[in-house]
Amino acid sequence: MGKTHQELLGDHPCLPNQFGKWLVCNDVARTATKCHRSLTANDSTSADEMIDWLASKLIHHHYSDYRLRKLKEKFSQLGFPKYAEQHRKLPRVDKVKKGNATEILLTEYVEGCLNKPLVKAFKLKYNPNVDQAIKGDDTLMVEIIRTSDEEKVKIYLGEAKFRKKPSKNVVETICLSLGKEKFPISYSFLVEELAKDASTEELADILDNHFIDEIKGKGDLIYTGFLLSNSETHDVVEKHLGSDNPTFILVSVGLENPEDLINKAFEKAEELLSKPLAL
Repeated sequence: MGKTHQELLGDHPCLPNQFGKWLVCNDVARTATKCHRSLTANDSTSADEMIDWLASKLIHHHYSDYRLRKLKEKFSQLGFPKYAEQHRKLPRVDKVKKGNATEILLTEYVEGCLNKPLVKAFKLKYNPNVDQAIKGDDTLMVEIIRTSDEEKVKIYLGEAKFRKKPSKNVVETICLSLGKEKFPISYSFLVEELAKDASTEELADILDNHFIDEIKGKGDLIYTGFLLSNSETHDVVEKHLGSDNPTFILVSVGLENPEDLINKAFEKAEELLSKPLAL
């Protein structure tokens, strides 16, 4: 039997975390081949609140502090719309918007479960072509755990999918993408990005001294699948989920209209960026 939901991710976030307000958690009974955390909407959370929250996260994950500062500086100048468009970081291609938003939700959810920020690279800030998806791991985050005896590293490798309608194919795709032989391909990129900044160079040195296969051998490479889809998601995942990876968990989010949430969050983010002084 593999690790439990709590051993892999921790508990579902509690209030005041936004996921604790927005989603109700059902940790389905663990089996030898299935670890499923099923999340559904809490009807008491307003749609506008979720749209505003996700819009702020879209900006946070796509725009660097430098770029936001420059947008504020240029806002009152003639030609601001042209300047903002030249430095646009939010995608407008539908598939990329959905993919990016779902990856962001996965990142925020894992950190919410652990109740701490993890070491990560904001890869969406570095995308040279904002309307194309970035190759590589969907999400890669690292937790450094220091005790009196050792300094341990845990890796959280994620695969995020959005589907308007869930299917057997997407569940199987996530399971195959996060099979037990899978290793993260962005680990060196993360180390290099951390090493560029003097404030995070020490973190880079720590990660540089660890081997991924040794981390995995200790059971500290956690594989998290994330499927955002409609209200049928729970049943489809339960029917088709199966993996022999003992450190794999699939988090499903079933909403009545997830596409509407993402579209409106991007619209809100664009609106906020058009008047950036309030950011």
